[in-house]
Amino acid sequence: MERKRLRNILITLFVLALLILGFWFGSGYLKDRRSAGEDIEKIKDLQRVLEMEPAFDTAEAEETVLPEPEEEAVVVIIETPAPEEKIERHITDEHTVKKGESFSLITGFYWEDIFLWPDLYIRNRMHSDDPDLIYPDEIITIYNRLGRGEDFSTKETSEILEAYLEVYRIYKKLGDRKNNSVWSLLWCAARYDHDFLDKYRDRIDPEDRAMAQKYIDEQGFLD
Repeated sequence: MERKRLRNILITLFVLALLILGFWFGSGYLKDRRSAGEDIEKIKDLQRVLEMEPAFDTAEAEETVLPEPEEEAVVVIIETPAPEEKIERHITDEHTVKKGESFSLITGFYWEDIFLWPDLYIRNRMHSDDPDLIYPDEIITIYNRLGRGEDFSTKETSEILEAYLEVYRIYKKLGDRKNNSVWSLLWCAARYDHDFLDKYRDRIDPEDRAMAQKYIDEQGFLD
């Protein structure tokens, strides 16, 4: 009886020991499986993140359009035209004509340039209508001259040539007898602008232009 009871106790203890061992090993195995499963899930989550947000997408980089560099501002400089030159003329002296004098001679005396005489002539009123003829004791009003030496501004040159054209017009009124004076006058005018005959061709008779050009071709400009 006692032996049977002892055997039952031992069997019970053995079964309990097996159960305890099974539980211990089972819980460790499950724990390891759970840990391994958790690690696998973390790796999968990381892979999903990497797939969704790659660190560098080459396709996207190829499609990315870089902004074009800004164009440099173009600076437009507008040149302001120089103010129109003003030429002021004023009386500086008076001259009493002496026998044998001419406008070119008087001009050379006061202005040191005999070729400027048409500019002096048109500023005076003489007794004769012929620019080549002046009388003793006539009074010629002297003005400040244009230019300095041989230097003349564009406006000064234009004013000189206008004086030449005015004297040319006066000569033409006097008829063919003044032809030599006409041709010499045009030749002298060309010294201030070598293109004079072409620039003012619409105000000069073609025959007069031709003769003046002949003077230039044969004698050159009066520089």
